[in-house]
Amino acid sequence: MANLSEKQRTLQDFAHEMKRDWDERARQNAKWFINTGKLQQSDKEFDASGKVEVERLVLADLPLLTHGRDPKSMQVLEIGCGLGRMTRYLAEVFGEVYATDVSPEMIKQAAGRLPGLTNVRLCETDGVDFAALPSNHFDIVFSAYVFQHVPSAEVIRANLADGYRVLKPGGVFRFQTSSITTFDFEDVEKDTWVGATFPETDIRRFAQEQGAQLIGIFGAGTQYCWTTLRKRERVTGSAPQYAVTRPQIEFYGRSDNPEVKEVCTSGEHTYLALVVSGLVCEEVDANSLTVEIDGQEILPRYVGPVSRAYEPAMKAKFGESLGHLTHVEVGVPIGEPSGQVKVRVRLSTDEASGPVTVSLREPQPVIPQIGLVKNGSDLGTEVYARGARSSLRLYVEGLDEAADTGNVRVQVGKRIIKPSYVGFLPDDGVYRVDVQLPKDIAPGVTDLRLYFGNLESPSKQLHIK
Repeated sequence: MANLSEKQRTLQDFAHEMKRDWDERARQNAKWFINTGKLQQSDKEFDASGKVEVERLVLADLPLLTHGRDPKSMQVLEIGCGLGRMTRYLAEVFGEVYATDVSPEMIKQAAGRLPGLTNVRLCETDGVDFAALPSNHFDIVFSAYVFQHVPSAEVIRANLADGYRVLKPGGVFRFQTSSITTFDFEDVEKDTWVGATFPETDIRRFAQEQGAQLIGIFGAGTQYCWTTLRKRERVTGSAPQYAVTRPQIEFYGRSDNPEVKEVCTSGEHTYLALVVSGLVCEEVDANSLTVEIDGQEILPRYVGPVSRAYEPAMKAKFGESLGHLTHVEVGVPIGEPSGQVKVRVRLSTDEASGPVTVSLREPQPVIPQIGLVKNGSDLGTEVYARGARSSLRLYVEGLDEAADTGNVRVQVGKRIIKPSYVGFLPDDGVYRVDVQLPKDIAPGVTDLRLYFGNLESPSKQLHIK
């Protein structure tokens, strides 16, 4: 099978490959293949990581996902539950969780880890669809860190289409895909670990084909692209109505802070937020609305309820009820010069708002940020002063194609160390920096920094055993 092209392989071929490989990984070290932060994990450590993910990916957006309903009255489909790392915490929040996985071995181990959870149903799937489940049944369909391991975009599409089928009208589908489109990533052979990309263009097309309300696409172009869709309750065949009156931009600011009015032309603060009145909130979405920036039409990454970052400021301005407002976020086009620009929103039905004037400015230099720190031996988070686990592997954001071993340095305590490797990881969308600790380094807690030319990263604590 490995010598066949993707076009020659059927969906069932891929499904068989996924079952085989994930069964084997489950038998080898299921916890590490699910949560690669540490090679050997206790149940407590493993489950704690699942709780953090549920808090970040579900609870933080609970009003959007539940649409004001009691979570205990709702049914959730979890695609790719593994050992139930997140399942047990989803079960604490929602009335019923139907947890599925392609691997029967994962399901078997999950059953052993989740005894007594009467509101959890575990089920093996064929890896392609959810044929055993009824249509229009679940209030929420959720999938995290699963489709990034699927070796075929057609298999991803098949899963998404059937996941949407089982979603109730008015229900929400949140899923993560890898959407990397770099040439380097395209050259990487895809398998059941480094899966196929499912980029923003495919997500937007999928939403249009399904008639779904596309609320948000965050992380486009990275491994961790999060999409939120809602199944419209519109009568099939009826014409959409996206506005009740002429749209009007009531407020704008930088997406992360309503008090900041200037938006950068590049870097991390390139997203503009617009708060718009006059739209039909249950219909308008990130496919049916564009933002014009000096006449250039840009598709937004978010069209939905007022965001958490903006909610306090909007309640102070408009009162407690914000249901008549739509929050829009859009990125500044690449190459846009600094200065004053005219911005308006335009619907696919050609209704448009009046313009507002927004200031764009050149950004400050991007400061590198050290993310994960692992040892270079078993890729665990434990670092030792001696032995195989005394090498560091840093995952760094804020570097660019100019970064190499000549202009990157790592500071451990007061020691400045030249790295042995600096390179971009297309699978993760970050840079990897490898460095060997000096032989005379002392155990203990110390500061870790990275320098890229004259740019210094914030300090990060490093515990050396």
